[in-house]
Amino acid sequence: MENKDELESAFFCVPDITGFTKFIATTDIQFSREVIPALLRKLIDCNVLKMKIGEIEGDAIFFYKTGRLPAVSRVAAQCTALYKTFSDFIASIKNNDPENYEKYLADSQLGLKIIIHYGDISIANIKGRIKLLGQDVIIAHKLLKNKIPDFNYILLTDKYLSKIKDRDNLQRWFHWEELRTGCESYEFLGDVGYRYITLDEMDFLLDTEVSAMFKPSKKTA
Repeated sequence: MENKDELESAFFCVPDITGFTKFIATTDIQFSREVIPALLRKLIDCNVLKMKIGEIEGDAIFFYKTGRLPAVSRVAAQCTALYKTFSDFIASIKNNDPENYEKYLADSQLGLKIIIHYGDISIANIKGRIKLLGQDVIIAHKLLKNKIPDFNYILLTDKYLSKIKDRDNLQRWFHWEELRTGCESYEFLGDVGYRYITLDEMDFLLDTEVSAMFKPSKKTA
């Protein structure tokens, strides 16, 4: 094993399928085996920030990007593109496979949450595979399980938000004044504060202004 000792600052974007465990447990196996991999492929292709993939964990894609922090508008557009891709995929099942849609998806059994975080990582090479290490990597993973009751939302950690100096941009793209406050406490890590907003409240980002900013890339850096 070769380790890269230097810490690097990294932006994390982790889209995660809400309701995944129940869906797998209660859905026809053939249908779930088709739906979940196809949905994950769509979300991977929706990589407008040209992020790298640290790992894929069944229902979550661990995107990250080192170097300069992406602009708030670009982060908002990435989140919007992910949600639109998710929504369009579910709608396509409704149109093309209405029977299974009614049985397994009509009651919004699946949702999408997106964790946005910023912190330090160490990169290890383990037999040719890249592994991300560090406290902030653990925090991003831990936040996939939280107390937020909604099915579709964006979670922005306080550590990420502390890097954003322009509150006008946060207000424009993430309704800063309306962001709800939350906090999780983890053993050895302490309290992790965050703000969140439901993705339904982000629908205004689907307008032509944002659509013109990016076209989803089919390549993952």
